[in-house]
Amino acid sequence: MGFNERIDEIKHFVEHGIQTIFLDREPQSLYRPMFHLLEGGGKYIRPMLLMLSCQAVGGRIENCLHAAMAVEILHTFTLVHDDIMDHDDIRRGRPTVHKMWDEPTAILAGDGLVTMAYQTLLKTNHSELMMILRIFTDGLLILCEGQALDKAFEARENVTVEEYENMIEKKTARLIEVACTIGAILGEAGRKEKECLMLFGRLLGKAFQVQDDILDILSEESISGKPLGSDIVEKKKTYLTIHFAKNASIEEKRCYRRFSEKDILEKEDISKIRELYKQAGSFQMAQRFVDDHIARTLECLDGLKDLKGKEDLKNLALFIQNRTH
Repeated sequence: MGFNERIDEIKHFVEHGIQTIFLDREPQSLYRPMFHLLEGGGKYIRPMLLMLSCQAVGGRIENCLHAAMAVEILHTFTLVHDDIMDHDDIRRGRPTVHKMWDEPTAILAGDGLVTMAYQTLLKTNHSELMMILRIFTDGLLILCEGQALDKAFEARENVTVEEYENMIEKKTARLIEVACTIGAILGEAGRKEKECLMLFGRLLGKAFQVQDDILDILSEESISGKPLGSDIVEKKKTYLTIHFAKNASIEEKRCYRRFSEKDILEKEDISKIRELYKQAGSFQMAQRFVDDHIARTLECLDGLKDLKGKEDLKNLALFIQNRTH
């Protein structure tokens, strides 16, 4: 079985498990909105990383199902609430929960997903369950810190690259690090292996977010499942916007400001913004950040056992580096 087949198998394994959780749940007024984004698909990157991390240290992925489902359900909660905060209408090619229903329903659905994530994680049979719960809980709070920083940055004119990196390490990288760490624990990893996988997850998570920043302005809605250029409309501080603000010429900044003040960006606007980013070297620097972090990520794998999970982690990191949505 090749890498793509193994990844598809893991995704279907987790997907089926989550679908089973929602069977015959009542009231539908709660569980239908909770399941809405999960039903819409997704990459399942975090549960894949959890299971492959377990396998890479000699564990069995069958022992990780509940933890893997919990991580994906928790991630979905962040998307539901993030969409409310950012006023996004589209996610995974379908209406967001608050758009499909209303904001109170979406808030309640998010609350339900957090609770279900813990309920699912508690079914994990392992002697270090309390440690796993502590890692999961600490990760959730730090993720909320990152979301708060991301929101606060929207109102600030100047944000440094260092501040941005701290924010994405909390908001995006932390949950990916949590997934890898829990996988390591469930696989009975030694201290060195666990540290390797923690760092692997942290670096990969930062690369993942900057790649998202790039794709926001490159990937069409039909592919990405969300509006093209939404970060610009929402005044998000991304690696691209921060680099551009520091390195663009006065005329380039003036031209950019005309587009960033629009409520809706047309395709020709996006094309011109892309050109401005290229002229300022912002695309090149963002891609260099991704490539450098992926290279460091792969170095972390040297400390793991030479098993197929290790090779799969490498292939998954390379997939993230080269993804188009």
